[in-house]
Amino acid sequence: MTSRTTPYNVAVGATVAMGSFTYGFGFASFSTSIGQPGFFEYFNLSLKGSEAAYTNHILGAVNALFFFGAAVGALVGGPIADRIGRKRAIQTAAAISIVGGALVAGSIHVAMLIVVRTIQGCGLGALATITPIYLAEASTPSKRGMLTGLHGFFLVAGYNISAWVGFGCYFSRNLTFQWRGPLALTTLPALLLLIGTFFVPESPRWYLMKGRVEEAWTTLSRLHHDARDPHEMGANIEFVQMQRQIDFEQNNPSGYWAILSTPSYRKRAFLACFIQFAAQSSGALVINNYSIIIYTQLGLTGFMPLLMYCIFTLIGATGNLCSLLTIDWTGRRFALITGLSGCLVALVLETAMIAEFVTGSHPSDVGKRVAVFAIMLYVFFYGFFLDAASFIYSSEVYPTNIRSRGVALATFTYFASSITYVTPGATAIASIGWKYFLVFVCLTFISVLVVAFLFPETKGRSLEELAELFGDPVVLHLDEAKAEVEAEKGVVEEVEEVRR
Repeated sequence: MTSRTTPYNVAVGATVAMGSFTYGFGFASFSTSIGQPGFFEYFNLSLKGSEAAYTNHILGAVNALFFFGAAVGALVGGPIADRIGRKRAIQTAAAISIVGGALVAGSIHVAMLIVVRTIQGCGLGALATITPIYLAEASTPSKRGMLTGLHGFFLVAGYNISAWVGFGCYFSRNLTFQWRGPLALTTLPALLLLIGTFFVPESPRWYLMKGRVEEAWTTLSRLHHDARDPHEMGANIEFVQMQRQIDFEQNNPSGYWAILSTPSYRKRAFLACFIQFAAQSSGALVINNYSIIIYTQLGLTGFMPLLMYCIFTLIGATGNLCSLLTIDWTGRRFALITGLSGCLVALVLETAMIAEFVTGSHPSDVGKRVAVFAIMLYVFFYGFFLDAASFIYSSEVYPTNIRSRGVALATFTYFASSITYVTPGATAIASIGWKYFLVFVCLTFISVLVVAFLFPETKGRSLEELAELFGDPVVLHLDEAKAEVEAEKGVVEEVEEVRR
């Protein structure tokens, strides 16, 4: 008998996953703002003529410093989540995101925009780190993919809602509201998250890590309560295993240096960081961030680039939803390999179409349409298979004593890769065009091979039992915990029978 994923568990997960939505909405708001004529007019920028290079540098700087702030937020957010708890760390990050979002919306010149966008990035980066940690720790072994997958779904849903907000604002006659409106609305999901987290419990595994056993049991039994299990055998079995393993791991070193210097921890860190690097090396955020510019180069004008971006993110959000509903059945390896392989095919097709029919010697409207199709094919594979799976995998491979810092390293890798690819993105797309996509084609091909040969499957096991995949001892397996709990229950029943 195993513990059950309850409606309350899902509701708590959805509330916490508002942190992922806050990140997605806050990050994507700038992508829609640079599609608004009012943005370029207010800051006196142009994508044409001699001033285009300057504009591309400004866009690259805003994105780079946002990701720099997010990377700092990730590295700081991990230790804070260990010190004050997952719940309060999320609340702190939400508060920073609210302040940062308000300042971004009120920016009066480019320098201010760059600086305060960095502040907003710190809060959002911390949310992107702590949210999947909580979701993984509050889930049951059988549905951990679904619960942790809420992170990817809510994140891309944030992209999509932001896209539709930007699309609607495009038709505003107030050119300033066109771009300030979407940026101002980034404070709303952060505020809802801040309020919502007052009604969710702390992570039971964090309670155990701090020696607060009674609070851990109270939280876990409520999260995984099963009306068909009046004696709470399933929750008891899970709790016994959690307590034994976490007590054992408390004697092990933690911290960033321990992760890098301990072989089994280092292997986990390589896998978690590599899959985040691989996801970004497929060109995901370059395509997302500069898709409106790409659509413009493909001949789309007016509101069409914004509409295409809406459809792009809608496919991604739908894919993440399907992924979280199926990944506990298909497994992580299948999702990762299929997603990377599909993205590779789409990238090759996109590169070929741009090289031959967009910037090449044979311009063709049909070729441009195929290039747009290739972008949608890309996000289909990325959303349906790769996106949620990459976050799930990097959140579940660590033991509790280093999980927050380990996920922080993986998320830092995500943002560092984003800086590497997104910062030169606008300039590279404008200057070398299709050749920039060759970088992603080559790296994605390598990523497919690495995942296929080095990544073990993690589905169906409890977080504690994953230790044996990396050469660490498992103090108590679930079947052993079940036997122990059943034996204790039998003793109690015998005592009660004697008393009667």
